[in-house]
Amino acid sequence: MSTSTSNLSKSVHGSAIRSVALAWIVCLAGTTVLAMIVTLAGITPAWSATPDARSTTVSFRDLNLSDPDGAKTLYTRIQTAAKKVCGSTSADFIERTTWRACYRHAVDDAVRKVNSPLLTAVHTGRTPTMTAMLPKK
Repeated sequence: MSTSTSNLSKSVHGSAIRSVALAWIVCLAGTTVLAMIVTLAGITPAWSATPDARSTTVSFRDLNLSDPDGAKTLYTRIQTAAKKVCGSTSADFIERTTWRACYRHAVDDAVRKVNSPLLTAVHTGRTPTMTAMLPKK
């Protein structure tokens, strides 16, 4: 009698552990799915919205772009304009990430369009590569 009672006790105990483990797994899966839905619901409007193509003009007629100081001044103007175009950001991680991407893209695009070796050097932090050409004799 004690052997059958012992086996019954083990069977009931094992069954209870399996039930608790199954309930825990179902709860964890449900929480994960709910978290994904909430996260994606917050991101979806940003994905589905048409991009707001904003721009501004940065004047540099008064600057000499063959001079390092002129290139640095223009770079500062471009950065200021990019901040203005991209707007303000909040403490929200997704908004900050979106803002940083907008800012980087705006600055990169402006530097590329100006096509100045010194401005590109200021932007990348590298020494400009220029080729000096001597007149033919």
